[in-house]
Amino acid sequence: MLAVSVKIFRGDADTIVKENSSLLAGIPRTLRLSFPDVVFPGDIRNELYVKLWSGEYGVNGGNNGRLSVSNLTRGQGGSLPSNVQVTVEVKDSDGTTIPNVISQGSGEPLMTQFHSIVFPRCAEPTYGELIKVMLPLTGSVPAWHLFFTFRNRSTRERSVKGGQDTADRPFAFAFLPLFPDKRAFIEDGGHTLVLFKAEKMGNILTETYLANPSTLGPNQRPESVSVNSDMQRLAPPLRDTLTIRSSLCSTRFTHNTVLLSLLHWENIADKELLCTVLTKFAFVGEHEIVKFLRDIFDSLFGIMVSAQNSSGEMDGLVFNALVIVLGITQDRRFTNFQPVLDVYIDNHFSCASASGHIMKSMNRLLSDPAGRDVAIPLHAALKVWHYIAKFIVRSRELQRIREAGMGSGTTAEHLEDTFRRELLHHISEVTKMMSTTSPPSINVTQTIALQHFTSVLPELAKVFPTVDLVRIVTTFATNAVTMGKGRIVIWKLVMYLQVVKGFLFDNAESRSILVQAAVQWIKPYFGKYNEFSSGQGDSETAKDQARLHWLEGIRLCVTIIAVMLDKLQDALADPTIISNKAAFRREQDNVEELLPLIPRSVFASSCSMTKLKLR
Repeated sequence: MLAVSVKIFRGDADTIVKENSSLLAGIPRTLRLSFPDVVFPGDIRNELYVKLWSGEYGVNGGNNGRLSVSNLTRGQGGSLPSNVQVTVEVKDSDGTTIPNVISQGSGEPLMTQFHSIVFPRCAEPTYGELIKVMLPLTGSVPAWHLFFTFRNRSTRERSVKGGQDTADRPFAFAFLPLFPDKRAFIEDGGHTLVLFKAEKMGNILTETYLANPSTLGPNQRPESVSVNSDMQRLAPPLRDTLTIRSSLCSTRFTHNTVLLSLLHWENIADKELLCTVLTKFAFVGEHEIVKFLRDIFDSLFGIMVSAQNSSGEMDGLVFNALVIVLGITQDRRFTNFQPVLDVYIDNHFSCASASGHIMKSMNRLLSDPAGRDVAIPLHAALKVWHYIAKFIVRSRELQRIREAGMGSGTTAEHLEDTFRRELLHHISEVTKMMSTTSPPSINVTQTIALQHFTSVLPELAKVFPTVDLVRIVTTFATNAVTMGKGRIVIWKLVMYLQVVKGFLFDNAESRSILVQAAVQWIKPYFGKYNEFSSGQGDSETAKDQARLHWLEGIRLCVTIIAVMLDKLQDALADPTIISNKAAFRREQDNVEELLPLIPRSVFASSCSMTKLKLR
């Protein structure tokens, strides 16, 4: 009988071990085979998982002719397969074996060679044995390759000789370069290795066998492998094969050549080639990108402010790549990486001159809202508008730190004013886009802008005074899709609700302005249903949809009033405001401003209930 006890610990691993030292002392930590849900900047991991999966061996280990007459008398000749054992090690380009880089399990000591299990009399064994290769964390790309040797094993010979194998010479060998092109890592997945005859393996230089194919292509047979004359003479390929599966778990190496080129962009002197890399970045897989978020951002911003982009001709390509990365973190599959992005912006982002480049690229998209001549549409950028604003504002903060050491208050003030004008111009361009009516597809972009506008306000509050920020908000809200109807109206009301729920309405200085503005915003949506109905020729489905939009609009308007009244009630009960007659009177005026809407909301609510009953 086997009894198992399981205890779950929650929290940070280091803290758990420290708090339970008597219980967990000496217990090895086992990492998951793939990356965790979140890879934070500074997390380092560089491992290759290799699974010996299966083999196909001919009779007598590839018909090597090594077996003696005594082996034949024991029944190992003729038609019975031999017992084959695979040995794995890691070698460099000189053929030197890399010591202690193989692990066969958590808590086990590192080894130089791994020996597979032996299946008696099995020509097609399935191993399923997993090992881990520890890749170097520092230095240049290593010229390493996996080296496999194959031996016949006889249990009878082991027992006679006290466990020492009398036939230790391999009958075949195989290899697999980890960096086939000296840059990118081998692809994850299955690899069917070519086995070469090993009778003269001692006479073969490492560079000789590395110059030949190491794996079979799809549907390729071993006998069709083409090798050079030296290899054909010394170690011709056999009909035997070994299939392995590899999986890279690394924050340093990657399979993707485009991503690799981007991460090492300093080595690309040709500007056209660098532009090609930026263009192809759109096709890099999301799972590969999220592992290198910090390095990718550093590379993109490095290119943006580099001498190669002195005239800004690559701003568009860099901005497109930036939007792609930010868009991935917005994907529901990768939302766990949003804290990683916040950590990067707050602690690791260091490009002080990026704000001008980013706003220029964003305004370029706004000049063509229909997206006729751009690779990344405007709505894709607006989906990550709040992160774009974070980069812009953080870049300006870094500039201020630099300006503090310049010793010229006049220069710093001029730069601050220039930045505010540029940022205000950017917001004005978005506001201008919100009043555009053509083409019809612009509604999609306008809806996304409505959805994300309030998420930008916390960043704008770091730049503009409260009164100026309220003016920006009211201008945007007043001009937003004045002729729209249907679903976009619902999103406009949702934006109004987010504004009154936000920090601006909590500020006494801006509350009065927002109350007056909100009253004007929602008044038109308290009308009767027939005022919002569609044309006479609409189908019943369209009419039902319009009715639902009207009911949803009424609900949102009532919610907006309720939120404002609730916050005004808290303000009237605030001792600080009660003690200040002017402030208390101002809050009373705010309530009086909302009172005319109460009968409207009651009437609209009763109408909506009547419509529901009729339905």
